Amino acid sequence: MSKATLSLIVVGGLIFIFLVAGVTLYRIKFKNMEEAWINEKTQRENLEKTLAATQQQLSAKTNEASVLRDALDTLKEEVSNLSQKVTKIEAEKEKKEEEFKELQDSLQREIEAKEITITQLKGKLTVNLMDKILFDSGKAVIKSDGKRVLDKISRLLLNKYPDRQIRVEGHTDNVPIIGALQSRFPTNWELSAARAIAAVRYLQEKNGVDPTRLAAVGFGQYHPIDTNDTSEGKARNRRIEIVLLPPEPEIRQGTVER
Repeated sequence: MSKATLSLIVVGGLIFIFLVAGVTLYRIKFKNMEEAWINEKTQRENLEKTLAATQQQLSAKTNEASVLRDALDTLKEEVSNLSQKVTKIEAEKEKKEEEFKELQDSLQREIEAKEITITQLKGKLTVNLMDKILFDSGKAVIKSDGKRVLDKISRLLLNKYPDRQIRVEGHTDNVPIIGALQSRFPTNWELSAARAIAAVRYLQEKNGVDPTRLAAVGFGQYHPIDTNDTSEGKARNRRIEIVLLPPEPEIRQGTVER
């Protein structure tokens, strides 16, 4: 073999070695690039998932914030309405207290003499009048002093609350009716009812109280407020009660008590 041929063989071998080395190096670089691309793709997908989750959370928080804002606005409106109602109730309460005091002042003499008592309970106002203010013994005709008292009660109380019903109650002691009076009032039932009716008619005819608001009830001797064993107790039991009932909605929602 000549030197020229040998040189060609050596050069060819070197070239082949370089080619193999180059291909191997290229494959290594390509594999590294492929791995880098896969890593970047994975990171990008993870970032996209994280971004999507974050956007979803943000959307949920935005909706939640919107709901909370709406709830807050509703609450503010309810607080405002409640404040207005409280203000109105306080104004009405103050007005009623002033009217109550005016009525008390107007009937001061009778109140001091313990002939009249005025009470308020569960929205119900009761004016309790001893029978001697309105009637002579055994009679159902209203006296002049009684008319004056009923005029004041109508003007200062009853006619100021046209939406409230009025119950006029007649009560007696437990002493049986005897003698000539029995022809007109056989029992205390008839006497108590007649006195309640007389008061109701006076309120309607002389003071213009709407008759649809009025009711007359005779309880006889069966709802005493004191003992019937003493003259003082009997005097307290002989009475007319004018009851100003709560407005109709309040009556339907609760029980009206005597």
